[in-house]
Amino acid sequence: MENMRQRMRHLFRRNKRRFRPTTAPTTEQKEEHAADEKPEANDASAKEVVEIEIIPLPLAEDEMPTYFHVGALAKECLSNGFKIGAWQLQCTTRTNTDFNISTFGEGYPTMESIFGGLEVFKDFGNYSMSLSWLTNNDFLSEIEGRGISFGSKLYAQLKSVIGTKDEVTFKTKIKCGFERKPVKMELVVPLYKEPLFLGYVVVTPMENWILGYRTIYDFDAKGFDKHAFCLGYYNDRTEVGLKLENFEDLRGSIFQRIGDAWGFALKSNLYSSANVKQFAVGVQYDFNNGTLVKVKFREDTRTGFVFQSKIGENVDVMYHLAFDANSPVKGNKRIGVSWYFHS
Repeated sequence: MENMRQRMRHLFRRNKRRFRPTTAPTTEQKEEHAADEKPEANDASAKEVVEIEIIPLPLAEDEMPTYFHVGALAKECLSNGFKIGAWQLQCTTRTNTDFNISTFGEGYPTMESIFGGLEVFKDFGNYSMSLSWLTNNDFLSEIEGRGISFGSKLYAQLKSVIGTKDEVTFKTKIKCGFERKPVKMELVVPLYKEPLFLGYVVVTPMENWILGYRTIYDFDAKGFDKHAFCLGYYNDRTEVGLKLENFEDLRGSIFQRIGDAWGFALKSNLYSSANVKQFAVGVQYDFNNGTLVKVKFREDTRTGFVFQSKIGENVDVMYHLAFDANSPVKGNKRIGVSWYFHS
C-alpha cells in the first residue's frame, strides 16, 4: 500500500498548472524535481513545481539505493508535510479483482486553485498498467515491465500524457533501469514532444556508502542543463549527503537519530556561485505509535510545525502550521490539513 501512496505523490508532482503562491526559495529544490519533468519557462506555476522534492521509498531488502536516496531522511524530515495547502485528501482502495483505485484532491483559499485526479492501477505479475485523469484535463498512462536476466534487475516504463484542455496534445517517454550490485542506472529517454533526456548512475563501493552522477540534456536548447555528483553515507543512526551541481553549487545534509524517538536534520548550501545562503534545520519526535511531531526553521525565519498521526488502521492525518518568525502577526502564514485513507 505504501507503493500506491508513492504513486499518488508522483501524480501531484506531474501537474504543471497550479497557481499557488509560494514563500519558499526554489534554488535549493530544483535538483530533486527534474527527475520527472521540467516546468515550462513561462508557466506561472513553475515556482511551485520545483518546490516539491522527491522523497523515495525506504529501500526493500537487497534493493540498491537510487540517486535520490542520498539525503532522503533529511528531506523527509524537512520537506514532508511542510507544503500542505489549505487541504489535501488522498484515498486508495483495492477492488476484489485486484485493481487499485486512487483519488486525490488539494485546495487553497480560492476555488480556481483546486486540483485533483483519479488513477486506476493493475499489476500483472512482472507487468503493470495505469491510467490517470487530472482536473487540468490531462490523461496519463503508464505501462511497465520488470524482470531479472543473468542476475541483473531490469525494468522499462512507457509514460504518456494526452492533454485536452485547449487542444489535443500528446507526449511520451520511456523510463528504463538496470541494477546489478554494485551498480544501478536509470534513464528517461524522450520519444515524442518531450525535450529532456535524464539519467543517473550510482555505485555502492562499500557498505553504507553511495557515489553517483546525474545529468539532464535539453534537446530543445541543444545543451546540458545539469551535471551533478553525489556522495552519501548512511547507517542505522546517521545519514550524511553531499551534492555538487554544475561544478558551481555544493549542498549538504545531515540527519542524526538521538535515541529511539528524537531526530535532528540540517540541510544547507555549503557553497553557491551566486552567493545564495540557504539552510534549514529541523527536529522531530517520534512517539513510536504512528504519531510524529516536527519543527523546522529556515534562514529567512520561516518556521513550520507538522503533526502527523494515524486515526485507526487505515487513516493517516497530517496538520501543518507555518509563519514568519520575524513577523508572526503580519507576515505570511499557512495552515494546512492532509488526510489519507487506504483500504
